[in-house]
Order: sequence, then structure tokens, then C-alpha cells
Amino acid sequence: MSIVKLKNPKTSLYYNLKKTILHPHFSWHYMGESTPSSNSMLEEYVNESKRYTKEGVKIINPAMYVHSVLGRSTRMMIYPLVESEHIKDINEMYCELFNNNINIMQSFHMMCRCSVNAVEPSQETDVISIPHVDHEYPHKNIIIYLTDAGGSTFVEGEEFAPEEDDVIMFEGLHWHKLPRKERRVVLVMTYI
Repeated sequence: MSIVKLKNPKTSLYYNLKKTILHPHFSWHYMGESTPSSNSMLEEYVNESKRYTKEGVKIINPAMYVHSVLGRSTRMMIYPLVESEHIKDINEMYCELFNNNINIMQSFHMMCRCSVNAVEPSQETDVISIPHVDHEYPHKNIIIYLTDAGGSTFVEGEEFAPEEDDVIMFEGLHWHKLPRKERRVVLVMTYI
């Protein structure tokens, strides 16, 4: 599956949620690296991504800020855990997104994880995040770009250069280019 751009219905719910997320008092959790270094597949993912990236691209595991809405399931917790009071609004927004893209999304899906991620800009050029997949089982991703900071997303080499309020759907190995001037804030949802 390649990157598919979805129609963002841009309802009042969406804009209110976006305003809440971008507010200076929105709660964030700092992570020293965006992809856990304990992931046994990281080296394989980095090697795989070299097929798609040009010479001289620097791959890093950038620090980021996260607001977890629906936490990942684990071997000890076999279902996602609600971690944010914003789950109801995000669920409703997801349903609006689904209803406006039913011809593309085709059937209703179960959300596996949802978080808001923020990455600070990098002064270096040609810097990408560590390639990864979000789960070790088949799943799809949706990314909603809440800022106009740039930071292209790559899915197995295919590039999507986002604008504010863009929404994409994809599956597979992915990474992003670090923004150059502003903080990149995205809402990430995974589903099966």
C-alpha cells in the first residue's frame, strides 16, 4: 500500500481539538528517543531504508514530546489502554474522518494506538528519523499534520511533503525528515 491522502472534513470538532493540542498548556511527556532502542528490528529497518535514501542522509533517533491518547498493547496488557481525557473527541473525529473517506477506508477499523507527537526542528539538513513500524503485527497508520512545519513522511521510499491539516493513510516501514524551522506536531493513529 502506498501513501493515500485522505479528505480532512475540518469540522468544528477537529479545529477545537487542534486548538487544544497546540495550546501552550497541553500536557506532553518527553522521550529521549522516538523509537525504543530495545526494538530488535531497528538495525534491519535502518538497513532496509538505505535502499530508499540518498547518500549522505543522516539517520537519528530524535527526542520528541508525546501525549499518549490510546497506549500500545503489550505482552502484559493485551488491549490498548486509554491514557488521555481527549479519547472521546479523537474517537469522534476519527469517525468523521472515516465517514468522509468511506470509499477509500472501505470498512470500519479498530484503533490500536493513538498519540500526539511533537519533534523539534533540526539545524542540520538531510536528517531523518529511524525507520520503523509501529506494531509487530499487520496494521495501518493515519497521520494528521497539525502544523505547517514540513518534515516529509516516507513510506518505503515514497515521499509525502505535508501541509497543515493534511491527512494520510499508509502501512509499512516509514520514517520522517526532521523539520527545519518549526516544531512538527502530528496526530498518529494505528488501526487494524
